[in-house]
Amino acid sequence: MGWRDDLRDVHCTAPVDGVCRVEIRRPPLNLLTQDVRRELGDVFSRLEHEDEVRAIVFGAPHANFCAGADLKEFPERFNPAVARAHGENAQRMILALQSLTKPVIAALHGNCMGGGLELALGCAFRFGSADVRLALPEIRRGVWPGTGGIFLLQRLVGPGRARRMLLDGAPVSSVQALEMGLLDEVAPADQLEERVMTLASTLAAQPLSSIQDISSLLDHQHLDAFRAHLRYELELFVQTYQLPAAREGNLAFFEKRPPRWHVAS
Repeated sequence: MGWRDDLRDVHCTAPVDGVCRVEIRRPPLNLLTQDVRRELGDVFSRLEHEDEVRAIVFGAPHANFCAGADLKEFPERFNPAVARAHGENAQRMILALQSLTKPVIAALHGNCMGGGLELALGCAFRFGSADVRLALPEIRRGVWPGTGGIFLLQRLVGPGRARRMLLDGAPVSSVQALEMGLLDEVAPADQLEERVMTLASTLAAQPLSSIQDISSLLDHQHLDAFRAHLRYELELFVQTYQLPAAREGNLAFFEKRPPRWHVAS
């Protein structure tokens, strides 16, 4: 039995003509649990060393790419040791994705929120369906994106647009995302798969050695800076979940009411 057969919440296909598919399979929202993050980190790490894989399509077979973290796990982070373990698990996942020297194309549809958008930001390309909704809404829960998303978003769209998205937490449409450079291409929902596979097949037809060298040359300085950012981020991540705002944001979400920051922050 191969390593792909050991996966529970993540599906990874064997490569076909150099293209491999990775999918989160926790319908309907494909929420990120610690187990999902662990499996994704394992998959991305393994794919780097499979010579038959030259391009990767990252998507989901259900209505949503990924609506973000499973908020039921958030109260566990009020314990600093658990918060650190969760942060380290998420960082291992995003570093494995960012360190891939093979291009990853994110195929986004439905909700792409929070940790789901952070995953998309870690990919080389982002294709979205016309109905995709993208957001980093963590500030509305009293916290902030804790999987490298702040660094990756700023790199992609610039500090001004990144600051706006992070501080108001509102979703952006596919049209807005394309205009700001958050998406590389937008397609009707029924054409998204075809457009993604066209690019994946083109990339997979190139020599692997050149693909990997180009990726390394483009990203080596970025990865050094990203690792330094993640070290700083982890310490703030642990601290953030010990603050009143994190507790109030989580409680308000499950009580289905607006948070009362004036007594919590």
